[in-house]
Order: sequence, then structure tokens, then C-alpha cells
Amino acid sequence: MKKIVYVTLTLLMVFFGLTACSAPEDKTPTIGLSMNDMSNPFISYVGSGIEALAKDAGYEVQVADAASNVQTQISQLENFITMKVDAVFVFATDPVALADVTQRIHDAGIKLVTAGGDLAGADVVMNVDQYAWGKQTSSLFVDWAKTTYGETKGKVIVLKSTSTDSASKRSQGIIDGLTEAGYTPVISETEAIAAADARTVMENMWQQNSDALGAVTYAADGATGVNEFIMGVNTVDKAKFGVFSCDTSDAIKQLINQSKTNESVFRGTVGIGGPTIDGVTVDLPGGTFTILDRLVNGEDVGYTGDSVVNILPE
Repeated sequence: MKKIVYVTLTLLMVFFGLTACSAPEDKTPTIGLSMNDMSNPFISYVGSGIEALAKDAGYEVQVADAASNVQTQISQLENFITMKVDAVFVFATDPVALADVTQRIHDAGIKLVTAGGDLAGADVVMNVDQYAWGKQTSSLFVDWAKTTYGETKGKVIVLKSTSTDSASKRSQGIIDGLTEAGYTPVISETEAIAAADARTVMENMWQQNSDALGAVTYAADGATGVNEFIMGVNTVDKAKFGVFSCDTSDAIKQLINQSKTNESVFRGTVGIGGPTIDGVTVDLPGGTFTILDRLVNGEDVGYTGDSVVNILPE
């Protein structure tokens, strides 16, 4: 009887030992989100949305906020390599500066997805035609200005960004669109994307350009700062000043809706409608997670590009 017990225990030990050895193959998949600046409402909207969807699907999610510091982002990406995550999504501070570390991510067999700029080693680059995006934004201003001012044309303050090649293209699209329509872009020499910085830049530019019809900014967070400044200037007829921009968030949509009663002068933006996957446009967080999930599982991604949509008062 004792021999039978010993044999049974031995078999159990072998069984559980084999089970323990196979556990790593069944480990929870991990996604690393490398975000350039989560204080930006649009970036936060994308990052938080992907995180929530991934967790609901059973993924472990690591979110790293670079706070606009490229060296911080490099260190965070190196940490993802050390952690041996299954996939990484990157909103880059500087695609050129990240080239070495993103190539190492690829070489480590980690799936890599990026938005807003081409990265070395990326399996999927999610992007829109940045120049066309800027032009579409300028067209929103032009349509509003024609309704508000008729054939009268004048200055438009532009807060551009040249921090990356993509940013430069979008900014140039804004400038060219306004110029071609007969308006005079007054371009800020100081670049500002964040709301507080844009408010300061706008305040300084206003001293020389208080006759401007409106403003167009590279990013919507900057537009909120411009809006804040203009709403505090008592001499401005709020019904006759328009601010337009690119990208979006729930808070930005709320500001745009408030422009119907001139409680805001932020009147419209052009947001990313989302990736087109299998011929269907999906919202940006959902589409991004779908791409990451399919890459991790070795499936066909089905991605053919991102669309943009006009966001105006509802």
C-alpha cells in the first residue's frame, strides 16, 4: 500500500511540476503605452481609452507618461524592453530621437505601433495626411469667417508647431489654406502646444494684432488657452472672433458647443475619426487597441489609414 501511495505522490508532483513549467506560456499578455504628454487632453483621451479597453480584454497595461521629455520616453521604452512586454504603442516626443530604442523594441520581438509619426521598427504606423489635416482646419475658419464677415478678410493669428516633421506639415497646411483663401496669417515665433503656454503667447501677440478676426492653432489644447485669453478681453465682440484647431477630447467638444451662445470662441476642430480597419472606421482608442490585439495574436491587422472629421457645435 505504501508503494502505491509513494507512486501516486510522485505522479502528482510530476503533473504539477509540468503544469508549473507551462505557466509562462499562459501568462497574461502585457501592453506598454508610451505617451508623450498625458497632460494634453487629446493624448489622455487616447491613452486612457486604450488602457480601459485592454484591461477589459484581460491584458496587463503599463502606462508611461514622458511629460514631453524625450530622454524620459527613451528610458521608459527601454524599461518596456526589460519587462518583455508583448506590444508597445508610442505617441512620440521626437521620432528621430527615438529611432534607436524603437528599433531595439522591434529586434526584441515586441510588436510596435505608433501614431503621429513614423518610427524605426514599427509594425504599424497610424497616421493621417498631416498637410491635408491642417488645410481642412483652415477651411473651417474660412467657412465661419465668410458667414460672419462676408467678403471682408484680414489677419488670422496662427500658433504653429515645428517640433516634428508631421507637426511642420500640419502647420504649413493651416498657413497655406488661410493664405490661399485670401486671409493674412500672423504666425507666432514662439511655439506653444499646451494651454497655459498658448494663453501667454496669445496675450503677447494681441498687443500688435488686436484687429485679428480669429486664431488657428496646431493643437486643440493650445486653442483652449487662446479661448481663455480672448474670453477675458472685454473689448472683444465674442460673436465675431473664432478659434479653430486640430484634434479633440470630451472637454474640447464641450467648449465648442458653448460657442453657440458665445460662452466660448473655440468654434471648431478637425479630429481624428479613427483608424479604418477591415473597411470600417473605428474610434481612435478602440481602433488602436484592435491593432495591438491583432498583432499580439498574430492576426491580420486590416489597417488602411486614419480618417479625420469636422467637429462643430451640436
